Amino acid sequence: MGLMTPLLEQVEALLFDLDGTLVETNIDFPRMKREVLNLAQMAGLDNNELERLDILSIIDHGDNLLRKSGLAQQAKRFRAQAFAKLEEIEMRHAAEAREIPGAKELIRSLKARGIRVGIVTRNCREASELALKIVGIEPDVLVSRDDCPSHKPNPDPIFLALASLGAKPSTSAIVGDHLMDIQSGRSAGLKTVGFLREDRPSDFFDEVSPDLVVRSLSEVMRAVVGDNS
Repeated sequence: MGLMTPLLEQVEALLFDLDGTLVETNIDFPRMKREVLNLAQMAGLDNNELERLDILSIIDHGDNLLRKSGLAQQAKRFRAQAFAKLEEIEMRHAAEAREIPGAKELIRSLKARGIRVGIVTRNCREASELALKIVGIEPDVLVSRDDCPSHKPNPDPIFLALASLGAKPSTSAIVGDHLMDIQSGRSAGLKTVGFLREDRPSDFFDEVSPDLVVRSLSEVMRAVVGDNS
């Protein structure tokens, strides 16, 4: 890489997605969605309306539909069963977590410069903590889906992470491998970095237009901070 103008002149905090960005757990997301849709169907919901949604939105929307129909107990049961199934799958895969190349070194380098590090994930806290422990990454704050009622692409978990770190959106950035990471970061007023994984096409992030796209975590330090180390 040649000379690069950093995204931020001053950097207080850098946020990261977890799965697919810092750790690889190979979670079977299509299976998770099928399991949740199956539970929704068993609860009497119309899957034609739900299958276009992402996994967590299926649970939230299904819960709301059941409650609006006066089926509060069914809604409570559906929600509990769905999250139990997600956690079961997440924990199984978290036990096999592997570091994305360069993740630990990047986190160490950022913290050595006094830059606060946060992780914002749609996974459950228990599985997230297990994966981080296995690969040896220690963020300053972890915001999981258990910690915030709203989830990416909503900006609320981003704001929660920044509040915990004592950082402002204008001096922070987020790095993630999914469109939702870019959408939530932009909505929160952060600079955004798309991590383009090898198995994805070069135009993967085009529809959300992150401020920068990198192909490896080794590029992130210089991209955000302007540091070549």
